[in-house]
Amino acid sequence: MNSRSIVDAIAIGVAVVDDVGRFVSVNSAGALILGAATPDELPGVQSPFEFGSESAGSDADAERVGYWDVGLEDFVMLSYQFGSDTADGTVVTFRDVTDQRRQQRRVAALARTASNMAAQRSVTTSVLDAMAWEVQQSEGVAAAQFITVAPATRRLQVMGAAGFAEVHTFFDLLMASHRRGANLATYEVMDRGQQIVYPHRRAEMLADPDWQPIHAYISQLEWDDFVCTPLMTRGKSVGVLNVYMEPSYHAGHTMLDFFTAMADQASLAIDYATLLERDRIAVRREERKRLARDLHDSVVQQVFSIGMQARALQRMATKGSEPLATDIGRIAAEVGELSQAVQHDLRGVVLALQPSMAAEMGLSAALHLLAEKITRRTDIQIELSVSPELDDDDADFVEDVYQVVSESLHNAVKHAAPSTVLVSIEISDGPRVVRIEIIDDGSGLTNTSSTQGGYGLTSMRERVTRWSGHLDVTPNDSARGTRVTATLVPPPPHPDQTTR
Repeated sequence: MNSRSIVDAIAIGVAVVDDVGRFVSVNSAGALILGAATPDELPGVQSPFEFGSESAGSDADAERVGYWDVGLEDFVMLSYQFGSDTADGTVVTFRDVTDQRRQQRRVAALARTASNMAAQRSVTTSVLDAMAWEVQQSEGVAAAQFITVAPATRRLQVMGAAGFAEVHTFFDLLMASHRRGANLATYEVMDRGQQIVYPHRRAEMLADPDWQPIHAYISQLEWDDFVCTPLMTRGKSVGVLNVYMEPSYHAGHTMLDFFTAMADQASLAIDYATLLERDRIAVRREERKRLARDLHDSVVQQVFSIGMQARALQRMATKGSEPLATDIGRIAAEVGELSQAVQHDLRGVVLALQPSMAAEMGLSAALHLLAEKITRRTDIQIELSVSPELDDDDADFVEDVYQVVSESLHNAVKHAAPSTVLVSIEISDGPRVVRIEIIDDGSGLTNTSSTQGGYGLTSMRERVTRWSGHLDVTPNDSARGTRVTATLVPPPPHPDQTTR
């Protein structure tokens, strides 16, 4: 075997470069790394190696990095070293480190993302924006978005984006297209719970009239393929990472793994924020209970004592001499009245601070207890049908459902004098909606204020609107009575409930 055959058998690139940096010869492995069909294509071509007295001199063992164009908008990153001089030039050994360096960059991006999340200690738009920017910095990525599900309404929302302008208009344009019949990759990926690559997605969307509302938006950038990766927490999809690939770039396994890793980081951040918010709610609830106890055991009792002292002073004043007795009696009476007013207000505050029956007992039990109290007091018969699923739902949502039903029942008792009230609370799937229906056989609606005004009705509408719902108060289908109907969109079940 001659020396040429030996050099060709070497697995790394070996080249001889003349004194101005042009290739003199390259072995077969080197030609393959450089994208040449044969080694004969390269002699006379300028090499990517920084060749000069400083490069090849005293520090010949140092490894350097160079870049070699292998096609339109693509390159190879080379790690190379200068060797000994020969009659034809200087020997250079080199290898392809493109994937290695890209992987290092991705690991660094993950590290920065994790550090940013730890520093923020919550998932905010700024954190997910930073993560989207890290994804966009990868070679071949034109834009990136993190889309999550709003916990209260299950509505999709863009929580992080890089690349496209006017981020705030994207969702409305997307949903306008969906209403026209466009198939959203976001829903498909969330339903499947797996990453999907959509080749030539931009051209497909621009050719489809259903996507017309978003045509101008997606035409801001040059991109072609689309990669959608689910954000998974505890086996449940909570959003997606959308990546728009530049033309001529196709995501390989390494890049797809990187997208999955970034999606996992975002999922951890979302899960952490959800758990943190639940802890905050629990802490606030316990603090309210403690404050209610302290007010009741301390301040309310002290105000009660002031009232007792005022009444004692009033009695003493009747035994005194005039005109001082009259003045003391009048002042004592005012103090007594003030103490009663303060006591009444404090009891209202204590009651408001305490957890509701629905939060403590569950919705079904709390409503049955409320119905029993109303029946004992008024002889009105209340028939209840409550979906048991709601007892495990979000505490704030359950509280609002309870208050809507409670206010409706009290309105019926106060204004309509019914003999029977039917209450039905059911939950349906696909989409998940709670429907409340309260029907009474009372005197019915007497004026427009019954359906439009009043603090109680305003409060009910506010509670329903908070959950993307709608409230109607109408005459019953029969000759007598009123029908109250409300629809509310509950939050998704907490992640730990999916494993029950």
